[in-house]
Amino acid sequence: MSDPRSQAEILAAISAAREDLTASLADLRATVDQMNARPLLTDEEREALEEQAEAGELGEDMKALVGKIKGGEDTWEAVFSGESPNGSLLQGHLTTMLEEHQEDLALAFEELIEAEEAQGNFLLDEVPTAGDLGGGGTTGL
Repeated sequence: MSDPRSQAEILAAISAAREDLTASLADLRATVDQMNARPLLTDEEREALEEQAEAGELGEDMKALVGKIKGGEDTWEAVFSGESPNGSLLQGHLTTMLEEHQEDLALAFEELIEAEEAQGNFLLDEVPTAGDLGGGGTTGL
């Protein structure tokens, strides 16, 4: 059984799909460029994070990390990008934040998936629940 579409129709569909892909890639590149142009932390965010860490509110590891950053041994950019040998000092804080906010994260993720599905983009068969986002054991971060 052969396809009833003509070769011209098939080529036109391929061309249209290629144009859509090219436009999507251009949009993605523009978004990445915008994100890369922004500072990782605003001055206010950095100051607040450093003040909380120095006061011991974020644990001893974060206090040590801020000491290294303020001492010029490291940078927030290197820590958050995974390039820093001191990145492990951030792990405890991230684990605590995940545990404290896992229900909010699950809800936000569910809302994101629902919004994508409303646009016809079915990304997952099943949306993770709060229990799926680290409700015990290690977080994998």
